Amino acid sequence: MYKLALVKEACYQDLWVCNQSDGLLNLVESSLLRIGPIGLLDIFEGDFYILKTNKSKIASKLRSSQIYHLSENDYENIENLKSQKFNISPNEIAREPESISWNNYDIVISINFAVPIKVRRKYKNVVWICLTGEGKYPVGLNSWDYLISHNCPNSPYLGNKIIDMPYTLMSSDFLIKNFFKNNKKDGIYFEVNSFNTHWPTSKNKKFPSKFNELLMPLRFHKGDMKSHLDQLISSKYFVKYRGRNVRGNSFIEAISAECICLLNYSDCYGNLNLPKYCYYSDLNDLFEKINFLENNNEKRLKLINEQKQILDNIIANVDLQFKQAIAEKRNNKKKKIYRLKEKFFNLFTYLYYSLIIRVKVHGINSVDFLPPMYE
Repeated sequence: MYKLALVKEACYQDLWVCNQSDGLLNLVESSLLRIGPIGLLDIFEGDFYILKTNKSKIASKLRSSQIYHLSENDYENIENLKSQKFNISPNEIAREPESISWNNYDIVISINFAVPIKVRRKYKNVVWICLTGEGKYPVGLNSWDYLISHNCPNSPYLGNKIIDMPYTLMSSDFLIKNFFKNNKKDGIYFEVNSFNTHWPTSKNKKFPSKFNELLMPLRFHKGDMKSHLDQLISSKYFVKYRGRNVRGNSFIEAISAECICLLNYSDCYGNLNLPKYCYYSDLNDLFEKINFLENNNEKRLKLINEQKQILDNIIANVDLQFKQAIAEKRNNKKKKIYRLKEKFFNLFTYLYYSLIIRVKVHGINSVDFLPPMYE
């Protein structure tokens, strides 16, 4: 088995704020926003580090390209913000990048440019992978082996410089196994981006009162991790209704919590291919599906297992991509040729970015791409 590490900067606005030695469940509950790729630690037995913030200009540029509204002052506040669970700030437990023995790892996944280029260049045998915070990535980078696409892999195929892996990654039973309290599951938990607003209430004008006809609990995201986990685990159905379309991370959480996912055909764009039954055409179709499952528990349990198999396949494909990436790095003996190729592509990427921004190319969403960022 290969050895893997996941790292984030102290200023990163998401994920876990405690030491890995405190346990995976505490890591999840300490998260600033999302559950994230906890499977890298659970399934792949990886290590997690918080690093001191990379203060380089290019690291700052990448951060601002992911979240436009956060300033450098905001990032300073984040790295010194005490977590509610442990009353400790990311900066207090952050390590200097040079203090870690990176040669102990086959793969290091860095959220944004958490690991400085001088460290990456020093450890040439490591497969260095960049996971951008919000799935927007530069068309050109240096001293990174791969980028993570944020999309679900439909096969083990390893693309050129791209590894398909969703931001949220966990086993198909992680949440139900670790957070279920033996209460009877019931009702609907609405995906946070439903109704065009975050955390709607039944008084929201865009909330269809027709949902009350189902005569079951209706639950909404309250904005904190503890209540999110409690409500997700307690619910039978995880429903995305209207609102902006999403990449699919929340559905991965719902599958792991053994909720039935229900969404419109155009609600998810991250290559997460759910069972056909999970998709509804309109409100009446949604209600028919829920009422049918309420009266057919065998079908509901079968659907839960089908969803779990999809998540299991995603994890298997991520694993196979990692193994290929390691093998490719180990077999790369023509280092001089590859350095020449890198210099050539550094020049070419500026032209490529201009083309994808100005020319509509089938299959390429220009919004996902950023100008080259060379350190």
